[in-house]
Amino acid sequence: MALADDIRALRDRVLADLNAAHDYFTDTTLAWDLVREVISEGRQFTTWSIATGTVTTQGELARKARGYVAEQLTEATFQQFISIFENWFFDLLRLWLLAYPRNLIGKKVDYQTILEAPDKDAITLQVVDKELNEILYERPAGWFEYLEARAKLGCPTPDEIERIAEAKASRDVLVHNRGVASKTYEAKAGKLARSPVGQRMDIPEDYHRATWELIRKVIADISNVAIAKLP
Repeated sequence: MALADDIRALRDRVLADLNAAHDYFTDTTLAWDLVREVISEGRQFTTWSIATGTVTTQGELARKARGYVAEQLTEATFQQFISIFENWFFDLLRLWLLAYPRNLIGKKVDYQTILEAPDKDAITLQVVDKELNEILYERPAGWFEYLEARAKLGCPTPDEIERIAEAKASRDVLVHNRGVASKTYEAKAGKLARSPVGQRMDIPEDYHRATWELIRKVIADISNVAIAKLP
């Protein structure tokens, strides 16, 4: 399959994954709205969790539902958006480097790797994966600089890169710092930092939606420009 076809297939699969993640958010929000509506109509019940031993009445469930949507559901799908983007970016970069391995001239290969590899393609793949693993630990600005230096796509815009960086920094706070903004978040987010150090990070629904739209746009723009450049 030609590189353009590979990029097109990757784009379509990832955009479908993003749509599915947002549909899950929307549908689950609706489901909880229906639960609250049923409770408001007077339905009474009690549930018991075998795992935790928690007993929940209809009134308690109605109160919990607001937190489930505003925090757990919103934060979980937001994190999923960022993970989908990261996976797409490095899958795209892997496709590009494998198609144009001369971008890796000068990289050193361990002699044992050469001896154990079945062919040249296997060696190239190992070099590419090592390169990607090193880039992974850079900040998003470094990711895009690396891609631009090799593919000359001219996108995304500086503003979009900064917004991606802030969104990724927010995700990192949720995953690695119990949702509390830190100095590391402040440094990564730069002028777009949304929460002061020490404050619990929130993911408002409008920000959640804007991040999803931004990621979709960046993926589509980069993919489409790359495809248009290829034979």
